[in-house]
Amino acid sequence: MGKPGDDIRISNAERDEAVETLGTHLSTGRLELAEFDERCAIATAARTRGELEALFTDLPAPHPDLSSATPPAALLQKAGQLVTNPTGSKKSELVETPASKALEALAGVAFLIGIPAAIVLTIVAGLWWLFFPVVGVVVIAGSAADAAKKPKPGSAT
Repeated sequence: MGKPGDDIRISNAERDEAVETLGTHLSTGRLELAEFDERCAIATAARTRGELEALFTDLPAPHPDLSSATPPAALLQKAGQLVTNPTGSKKSELVETPASKALEALAGVAFLIGIPAAIVLTIVAGLWWLFFPVVGVVVIAGSAADAAKKPKPGSAT
């Protein structure tokens, strides 16, 4: 049985790097042309990390970098992260406050009333620049609403 992670699928870039690395071994005389051709055919048809690694077991360095073909759990462990929400979003750990609700309401009103009003005033009076303060209020109030939320009691943020 192979090592953990040998069944992880690889990308075209990793196959290409393996062929390039085999070329390095051909140029240094470690592989003959027939064996190089055979290994390149296997490398281009390879689907998993283990299939590529098997091509280099009898060769010294260099070997292709297959570190991106790592099981997801190993990547998280290697990075030292503990992820409870796979999307990386911390919004579920935040609780709305009265201030965040008020700022969200302000952003909503600025969007629903400010944008149509800016359109009408642009058409009627040529006041196109009114879009800038309306969009500014929507963006700033929306961002401030997120910032005004507090961590859920007992969460580690």
